[in-house]
Amino acid sequence: MKKIIFLLVLILSSFAFAQNPVITGYIDSTCPSADGRTLELYVEGSVDFTGWNIVRQSNGGGFTTNIDISALGTVSDDFVYITNDETILLQEFGITANVLVNGSINSNGNDGFQISNPDNVVIDRFGEDGIDGTNTAWDHLDSYAYRINGTTPNAGNFNPANWLFGGVDLLDGEGLCNGGDGFDTVVPFGTFSPTGSGNATIVTSADVAGLFYFEGNFDSINAEGSFTVQGVNLTEDITVSSPANFELSLTSQGTFSNSLTLTQTSGEVPATEIFVRLQTGLSAGFYEGDITAVADGVTENVNVSGEVLAASPQLDVQTGDISGLNYDLGEGPSQEESFVVEGEFLIDDINISVYGDFEVSLFSGTGFTTSVDILQTGGNASATVYVRLASGLTESPYSGSLEVSSANATSETIALSGNVLGELTSDMVISGVFDGPLTGGAPKVIELYVIRDITDLSVFDLGSATNGGGSDGQEFTFPNVATSVGDYIYIASEQPNFNTFFGFDPDYTSNVANINGDDAVELFQNGEVIDTFGDINTDGTDEAWEYTDGWAYRRDNSGPDGATFVLNNWEFSGTGENEDDTSQGTATNPWPIGTFITTLGLNNFDSTSIKIYPNPLSNGVLTVESSTSGDLEVQIFNMLGQRVLTSKALESINVSNLNSGVYLVRVIQGASFVTKKIVIN
Repeated sequence: MKKIIFLLVLILSSFAFAQNPVITGYIDSTCPSADGRTLELYVEGSVDFTGWNIVRQSNGGGFTTNIDISALGTVSDDFVYITNDETILLQEFGITANVLVNGSINSNGNDGFQISNPDNVVIDRFGEDGIDGTNTAWDHLDSYAYRINGTTPNAGNFNPANWLFGGVDLLDGEGLCNGGDGFDTVVPFGTFSPTGSGNATIVTSADVAGLFYFEGNFDSINAEGSFTVQGVNLTEDITVSSPANFELSLTSQGTFSNSLTLTQTSGEVPATEIFVRLQTGLSAGFYEGDITAVADGVTENVNVSGEVLAASPQLDVQTGDISGLNYDLGEGPSQEESFVVEGEFLIDDINISVYGDFEVSLFSGTGFTTSVDILQTGGNASATVYVRLASGLTESPYSGSLEVSSANATSETIALSGNVLGELTSDMVISGVFDGPLTGGAPKVIELYVIRDITDLSVFDLGSATNGGGSDGQEFTFPNVATSVGDYIYIASEQPNFNTFFGFDPDYTSNVANINGDDAVELFQNGEVIDTFGDINTDGTDEAWEYTDGWAYRRDNSGPDGATFVLNNWEFSGTGENEDDTSQGTATNPWPIGTFITTLGLNNFDSTSIKIYPNPLSNGVLTVESSTSGDLEVQIFNMLGQRVLTSKALESINVSNLNSGVYLVRVIQGASFVTKKIVIN
C-alpha cells in the first residue's frame, strides 16, 4: 500500500510541475524609446494566471518590481508575451494572442526577471539575483536571450548554460522600426519546445565593422574586432573560417589564422569570443566578407568589414558636442571641459578656433583665447584642449562652435552651449502624483506646474527616490524647449494606459515616473533641488503621504518647497481609492488633474483687478472685466487640464458648447496671469 501511495504522490507531483510556466525569451528592443521590449513565457499544460506575478530586477538591485499578470487568464500549451508596446510586437513578429501590455517591461540587457505563483513561490528565473548582468555570460544588451529546448523551470537557480544569447548589440540597426529587417529574422520567438533537445543550432553575435589601419602603418588595435559563437545540439565541432583579407584568433593580439575549430562537448559549444582583424600589408581600400561558422550542415555568417586608409593628413577629435558650460550671473567664466586632439601624417600644424562667446586654451586655468595651434612634429601632433564659456556675459543661454583644422585634413566641428544663470527662481513645482489602477499599476504619473515662462526646459530634471532609499539624483532631463506660465506638464511611465485613463497623451514618458505609492519625487533646477514630494529617506508605506493605488495633489498657492517635504501642502485620496476605477471620467474620487493654481508667478497683476461672472454660469455667456490696461487673453480649461476655449474678447464669451462641470478660466496679460475656477450648469 505504501508503494501505491508513493507512486500516486510522484505522479501528482510531476503533473503539478508540468503546469508551471517557464520563461523562454526576452528581447532588449532597439526600437526608438526601447518600444517593443518583450518577455516570452511558455505554458505546458494549463495555468490560470490569477495571482501570478512577473518580478523584475534592475541593475542587480534584487527582484523587487512586481508585474501582475492575472489578466492573462487561463492559458494552455501556448506562448505568452508581456510587452511594453503591442504595436511593435505585432509589427516585428506578427504576434497578437496571449499578449499583456505593461510599461514595467523596460529592462536593459543587464536586468533579470522571475515568475512567481499566487503563493509567492519562485517558479523560474532569468538572471542572477543581486547581480548586474553587464559583461556577464548572460549580458543581452541590445540583443536577445532564448531558452534551450527541453530545459525546465529552475525554481530560482538560474544557469546561463540553458540559454542562447544573440550577443551584445546584435539588434543595433535591426527591426522594421529602424528601417532594417524584422526582429523575427533574428530572434527565435515561438520556437521553444519543452521536450527533446531540438535541432543543431549555431548562434553568432553582431556583425563586425569599422576595422581600420593606415596603409603601411598596421595598427593591431584598431584593425581588430570580435564576435561570439555558440552552439547546442551538435554532433560535430564548429569550424569558423575567415573571408579573404581577414584572419581569426581565440585571443586578442594573439596568433591569427584563416580558420579555427571550436570543440563541442556533450553537443554544446559555450559562447566563445573570437577575434578578427584585417590582414597586414593591404593596399588602401575597403574590404568586406562573411565569416562562416559551420557544423552538422548548419552555417551561420558574420559579416566583417574594414578599411585600409591612405596615409593622408588625418585628425582625431575625441569628443562630441559639448554642453553645460554654465555659471551664475556675475561669477564667470564657466568650468572647463577638456578633450584630446590628435593628428597623423600632417603637413601643417593643427588650428583650434572657437566662435561665439567661448574661449579655448592648451592649458588648464590660463591662456584662454579664441584660437590656438597644436604644433606638429614629424607629421604627428597631440594635445589636450580646454574650452569654457567666457566671463562677463549677461543672463542668457549661449551657443557657439569649435573648429579643428589642418592643411589637407578633413576639419572637425564641435557644437558648444552653455548658460549664464540668474538667481534660482523656482519656475516650476511638483503639483501631483498618481499611482494608477490599470494593469501593472498604470498609469503612473507626475504632474508639474509652470509658475513662470521658461525659455529652456532642459535646466530642469526629475528624480524618484524608491522605497526610502534616498535621492537617486537627476534621472530625467527635459529637452531644450520653451514652456509658458500656467502650463501643466505630464510625465508618465508609459503612454497607452495614460491615454486610456485620462483621454490624452502625456507630454513625456520616462522610467522616472515608474513610481509606486511609497516613493518620493524630486524636482531639480540647474542641479539644485527646488521641490520635493515625499520623504526621500523614508519608505512611504503606512506614512501619512502614502498614495498606493491613489493620488496626492498640491494645495493651491503652496510650494515649491525646496528639499524639504511639507505634508500640509498636499491633499491625498487615501490608499486604494483608485482600485476599481477605469478612467478619470468615471472615477468616484478623481485625481484633480490640471487644477493647481498659484499667484507666485504673477507679475504686478492683482487678481482683484479681474472679475469673472456669473459664477455659477447657466446662460452660456461668460463675462470678464479688467481694471488693468493692455491686451488680455482668456483661456478655459476642463478638469483634465485640456484647453477647450481661447478668446481675445472679454465681454460676452460664448461657452454654450461646453458641458456642465468645473472649469478653470485663465486671464493672461503679457507674462502675468490670473486663474479662477468657475462652474457651468
